[in-house]
Amino acid sequence: MPLYSYKVKTETGKLYSGETKIDSQDELKKLLLEKGYTPIEIIEKNALTDISQIGIFKQRVKVKDLAIFCRQFAIVLQAGVPIATSLDVLRQQTTNTTLKQCINDIYENIQKGIALSNAMKQHSGIFPDMLVNMVEAGEISGQLDLVFERMATQFEKQFALNQKIKGALTYPIMVTIVAIAVIMVLMVKVVPSFEGILKGFNVELPVFTKILISVSEFFQNYWYFIVGIMVTAALFTIYFMKTYEGKKFFGTLAIKVPVVSALTRNIVTARLTRTLGTLMSSGVLLIQAMEVVQKVLGNAVIAERLNVVTEEIKKGKGLTAPLNDMKYFPPMVISMVRIGEESGNLDFALDKSADFYDREVETSLQQLTSIIEPVVMCVMAGVVGFIVLSVLYPMFSIYQTMSM
Repeated sequence: MPLYSYKVKTETGKLYSGETKIDSQDELKKLLLEKGYTPIEIIEKNALTDISQIGIFKQRVKVKDLAIFCRQFAIVLQAGVPIATSLDVLRQQTTNTTLKQCINDIYENIQKGIALSNAMKQHSGIFPDMLVNMVEAGEISGQLDLVFERMATQFEKQFALNQKIKGALTYPIMVTIVAIAVIMVLMVKVVPSFEGILKGFNVELPVFTKILISVSEFFQNYWYFIVGIMVTAALFTIYFMKTYEGKKFFGTLAIKVPVVSALTRNIVTARLTRTLGTLMSSGVLLIQAMEVVQKVLGNAVIAERLNVVTEEIKKGKGLTAPLNDMKYFPPMVISMVRIGEESGNLDFALDKSADFYDREVETSLQQLTSIIEPVVMCVMAGVVGFIVLSVLYPMFSIYQTMSM
């Protein structure tokens, strides 16, 4: 079914634009006229007219986009605006082209009488299960505005956490890239120029200088091979991380490597408590909430182990005992969950735990970067020092010989 983009004018002179899938341009024009709109422009979208929706050109919908969408939706709904009208407002001011197309489709489905949660389910690649389940619970309870407000807060905190992680790792990564680039330049440009000078004196070179020259010659002759290996390794790692085996491998690595394991535990704990607290506060059942939580933890190993917790909950054992049996989550979280279950305020206890572990994540990130930075600098200093020593030592020996 073709996709059409249209611009229309209302009886009051206001201009609106949108997109919809329909059999033909004539049918779309007829439908718009029946609704009281005057069509101004109707364009069929294809590979030439909408390259932004194809392959690598398609704009991604990020957590920040979802946070803005939920926050704006909550504000409009709280003002008493109907769902269909709210979506009409949102699709006009959304800047993300992929999300805008998604809202257009949801708007069209709402007009056909389809429930909001069901319309959003058709875009599972855009809207996470957590949001869809929350919307469904909001529709049942009649608190859809409150649901979108809570989800906006959830996505905002998730975005803030992701930014902290990216910000902490950016500097060490940049330093590593610069270090590799410097070493490559030294090997390909600097060392060869000194090699000619040293060989011109016809003296016996130290072993480490010979090693450096051999490595430099390898870099000069096979630099494309080295770059190829590095690019291939990077692409393979990215691909491997997306596979089930890769997720299990890196998940296991994250919970066993010292320092990184502490950071991983704090991140997983913060995500579990925040997500579970948000879902339960909106009336989502614990079992259903646990199934959603497993998809947002970011660690395949822990997510898989939570299957046992979910099965235990189904047997009526509650949340405290199964979580404690995992021997992974901190004692404080277990205690807070126990208190929450006994008092009937589990969602409140989880939210407070999430606030605490958000701060713990920041502390763990600072500890990790404080270790990574000097390690990278020491390695770089060692490599550059070896190169300088290998070049200067024989030159110093030659100078002493000539002075005698």
